[in-house]
Amino acid sequence: MNVKVDQVFILSFAIGIIGTWASDIIMMEKSFDTNDMARTLTRVIRETENGSGADAVDAALKKNTDIHVFANDSNPSISMIWSGTRGVILALTSAQFANSRLYRSVNFGSSFTEISSQIHNDRIMSSHGMLVSPVDTEHVLLVKEVISFIQYSVLYVSVDSGKTFDQTKLKFNIKPGTIAFNPLNSLKLLSVALGKNTLYLSYDFGLRWKRVSDYAMQVKWDPRESNTFYYTKDPMGRMMSGGFDKELYRCTTAKIECTKIAEHVFSFGIQGGFLFVSVEYLGQSGSRVMHVSKDAGNSWDAAQIPAIGQKQFYSLLDMSEGMVFVHVDNVDGKGDGTIYTSGERGIIYSKSLSNHLYPNMGSLTDFYKVSSLQGVYITSQIEHDHDTIHSMITFDKGGTWQKIDPPKGSVCPKSEIECQLHIHSLFSKSKGVKIAEFMKSTESATGIILAHANIGDALNFNTPDVYISNDGGYTWIQPEELKGPHYYAIGDSGGLLFAVTSSTHTSIIKYSTDEGETWQEYTFFERPFKVTGLSVQPGSKSTVLGLWGWDEKGDGAWRSVTVDFKDIMEPCKKQDYVQWKAHESNSLFANEHECLLGADVIFTRKKKGARCQNGKNFMPEAKIKRCQCTKTDYMCDYGYSRKRTECVRDTAMDDSPLDICIDGEEETIETLGYRKIPGDKCEGGFAPNLSHVETLHKRCTKAEEEKEDFGVDKSHFTEYPDPVFDLNNANQKPSSNVGLIALLVILVLALGSALIYVIRKRHYSRQRVKYVALSTSEHLTNDVESGGESTSLIDDSDLTPTANRRGNRTANGNGGQGVASYHDDSDEDMLVS
Repeated sequence: MNVKVDQVFILSFAIGIIGTWASDIIMMEKSFDTNDMARTLTRVIRETENGSGADAVDAALKKNTDIHVFANDSNPSISMIWSGTRGVILALTSAQFANSRLYRSVNFGSSFTEISSQIHNDRIMSSHGMLVSPVDTEHVLLVKEVISFIQYSVLYVSVDSGKTFDQTKLKFNIKPGTIAFNPLNSLKLLSVALGKNTLYLSYDFGLRWKRVSDYAMQVKWDPRESNTFYYTKDPMGRMMSGGFDKELYRCTTAKIECTKIAEHVFSFGIQGGFLFVSVEYLGQSGSRVMHVSKDAGNSWDAAQIPAIGQKQFYSLLDMSEGMVFVHVDNVDGKGDGTIYTSGERGIIYSKSLSNHLYPNMGSLTDFYKVSSLQGVYITSQIEHDHDTIHSMITFDKGGTWQKIDPPKGSVCPKSEIECQLHIHSLFSKSKGVKIAEFMKSTESATGIILAHANIGDALNFNTPDVYISNDGGYTWIQPEELKGPHYYAIGDSGGLLFAVTSSTHTSIIKYSTDEGETWQEYTFFERPFKVTGLSVQPGSKSTVLGLWGWDEKGDGAWRSVTVDFKDIMEPCKKQDYVQWKAHESNSLFANEHECLLGADVIFTRKKKGARCQNGKNFMPEAKIKRCQCTKTDYMCDYGYSRKRTECVRDTAMDDSPLDICIDGEEETIETLGYRKIPGDKCEGGFAPNLSHVETLHKRCTKAEEEKEDFGVDKSHFTEYPDPVFDLNNANQKPSSNVGLIALLVILVLALGSALIYVIRKRHYSRQRVKYVALSTSEHLTNDVESGGESTSLIDDSDLTPTANRRGNRTANGNGGQGVASYHDDSDEDMLVS
């Protein structure tokens, strides 16, 4: 999954269509006639409505509503970031072949002042051009658009939330999207330059840079040590994605000293205390195995997880709770795989969920960590027997998974075999399902989840509605007011929920003060306009809602609407809170105990009926009481799977090709069948039977040990000479053999391309499941009424893949539309950044 960023967030819109999971910047676009633009920059403040009969709540909201019009600005795209903690917002409008315009607000978006002169009215990159430090959001970077390869990059640097900017002209051209922020020190940055992929380091937030190395491929900071970073290098200087010719280095920032810690590397990932590397599996052409280190690469252990072939991939889904969730692609290439979970060392793994959906369309996955309740994850699973996709949830860090129950009283279409809740996420979005927001949860709002979903036996193309859970996903409601897709946001630590329809023009904000049970409406503008997104200050503690959109039928200008809900609620008092037991709704093992993850956890949260304000200083208090251990506090160990409450031998693993030698020595791997969940707090009670120990693997031979250590054995590292001929160095004189070498290279490439074409043509003749997206018009015509037949998201009518992993379309045998294949030649093993 992605690294949590507390102070910033990203939503990507194109006329209100959201684009990504995780968060940095709000980016919005519109399409309109520039002749209809307003002529002057103006700020409109709605007057307080004091007429007779006016509702007191509505009047209080009108008094605290501000609308800012970005008039006389014809740029069709706008990006926004929160900076600092005092209500500062920076907004940047941009257009192709036009200068950008920069605005600053110091009052949560109520009004903006143009400060374009501080960046010399330059054109800022529309993508990856506006950046903010996750450590200190007062630190902001703007990257100037480079229109020629002969130009070098220019940065505008602010360390005071955009109050001032310093310009710095670099001696290299930054590769878009490669600036990496240190997660612990706001001043340290890494970036890769175009050309030779030269890696640079900055100690002063981009004002000055020092060269580290050429031919850098992947770059990541250590999440726990601010003076350490890692990068992979192509020692031959070819810089081709994929392959096993990369070396992994660990560097210190003090003197830029780098140490090689692995070679023959395919990719690597790091989060928490885990450093993973995917390396070539010696003797198996194209195959690779994963190694893990808990000491920054000083020592390595081969992960007890299946080795994968050339057409498969690993993906690290999450490593944030002292354990690892890793997806291992299935060998049949049908767009799914198996989730494994690790022990505390990250070496021994257990099968957690089979048939996990993970197709190769932009490396997307529906895997989601619920921030509002520890141990809860949601994802999607393929059911191949019926070619359908359904949602699965775990409340115990992957120990057990189950389908999601629909709201009480739900009525599913008669054609449905089952009636469950299915949550739409990245995969649905890629198929054209109309969702304006992905799942949303926050640590400050205990138990609350908002999501677009449908009920039935599988995900479908029907227009989804908004569903809400206030107990971490155990139970859900579907408010009648939130039918259809909506933008939504969480405020006041869950004391306020906001929603605005995304399917039509609107002037209405819907809000709830009781966790979504009841909803009120507030009209914020005299006429409807196109809303493109909502924003609440990061942390979801504020009562101020920001709404962005543009008046498509009026002047065509961008508008920022700010509404503060503080005056409709009094501060909460002690009697407004109640004790709430987390996981008390758990039904899977309810007969055993009410604890989960070894503890009885009780939170203090606001009563549903209490119409009061939590305030910015509110933090959910948790009282933890340890429980006696039961079988639910244990995962099934490697080679075992759960059957109800028992862990039994998994016969499907008997033929597994795992021959991992832990700690580089010959040893017998023994198991009790159970392994305690990392972070589980139980004590006493159930313990695995020590008299029942099984040996899962024979002793490793010396040859097998050497095979497993390939790539991480420092005593056998390869020394590479510097690249012979550098195409990027104009001062270097080519040798007399350059022409001959170039001719040979061309011939080899031509022969290689022909061979690859033949191999791929044969490879794609295999049958796989095809995921077919309907067009927008088809979505509309296939919407069904309650009780009708739904349309599944999965379609196996054509089982012949016809495209490579980068989405290049080719004609299939019938001349039909091509589809994306599933991580063929994947070069994105480690997705954690």
